[in-house]
Amino acid sequence: MSKSLNRRSFLGAGLASTAALTSLDTVAAPAGVDPKKILNCQPGMRYRRLGQTELYLSVLSLGGLVLEESVHHYAIDQGVNLVHVAEDYRGGQAIVKLGNVLKTRRKQVYLALKGDFGDLDQALKVLNTDYVDFLMFDRHSASEAADPRIPEIFARYKQQGKVRFAGLTSHDNVKEATAGGIASGFYTLLMPALNQPELEAMDLELRRANEKGIGVMAMKTMRGLRERPLQLAYLKKLLANPGVTTVLKGIGSYDMFDAYAKAAQETLTAEEDRLLYRHAQLNRRDNCMMCGQCKAVCPYGVEVSTVLRCADYYWEELGDRQTAVSTFQQVPVARRGDSRCQLCGKCEEACPNAIPIVDKLQQARSTLARLVC
Repeated sequence: MSKSLNRRSFLGAGLASTAALTSLDTVAAPAGVDPKKILNCQPGMRYRRLGQTELYLSVLSLGGLVLEESVHHYAIDQGVNLVHVAEDYRGGQAIVKLGNVLKTRRKQVYLALKGDFGDLDQALKVLNTDYVDFLMFDRHSASEAADPRIPEIFARYKQQGKVRFAGLTSHDNVKEATAGGIASGFYTLLMPALNQPELEAMDLELRRANEKGIGVMAMKTMRGLRERPLQLAYLKKLLANPGVTTVLKGIGSYDMFDAYAKAAQETLTAEEDRLLYRHAQLNRRDNCMMCGQCKAVCPYGVEVSTVLRCADYYWEELGDRQTAVSTFQQVPVARRGDSRCQLCGKCEEACPNAIPIVDKLQQARSTLARLVC
């Protein structure tokens, strides 16, 4: 991939498929589909078929690191039918909150849970359910995605009636891990980090997933987009891609949900696409695409994207101190980077976005050190 985004491909990625999607997707049920076959089908929400399954997912899915119980209830009332969580989000608070919601709403939503779980029962108990629809395995390379232990874990839980489908999440080496997940033929749902620069880089993988009937739940999509109009434009751009089934978003207010739900019904305009392109060009040196190329060339194996994600995304954008600190502390000390990082600069040479990694790592470590204390 070149050091700068290709303007023609960037703009085309959103608009080329818009006409096709407009004809295929309608408000509520897609054309030709009985609304009764769609879980929690409500007017005003769009739904897309999940790969080769008979499931239809709302194009907006909720969860992640922002979880307000009242907003979740409101979103489900408006037709959202997919929620996602992990045991460690918000220091374990998120799964408890979602469990409170599921006490009365479990039959209206599909549930995606991230983790390997030597024992799934405790998580199920907290979630007030006896099964999850999607067990999402967190892997960050092609070889990890194809780990033979994953089908063994999944088969055991499926036999026990505790899971229905297998999924793959990745927010490091995203392109490689996603390609590995597709090649494995094992996963029903992929959940890659898919922010602005990653969308162009993942064009081939999204097309292949679509061709093979594998669903995609895009996460961490708004990283680097702090202004609401840009966020809504990017949501439209994501949903203009036939490879994207649903967009996962942590939504903390009714107004925010209403804005996202409205945008999900609208077509990306040429002007919005130009604004996104200009923003990507002006801010690409500040927006990590989690491609893993820096780590691949680092002689010390520094977990660059993880450290930057902790400081720039979890803390600076979301204000989530718990996740920023806990995720950072999970990185081995030797892989957090230190003064040796200033010696070779190979990471910066490899970065497709020309990010000043050395300086950003130093700033991130300083920020995280203060948060830990």
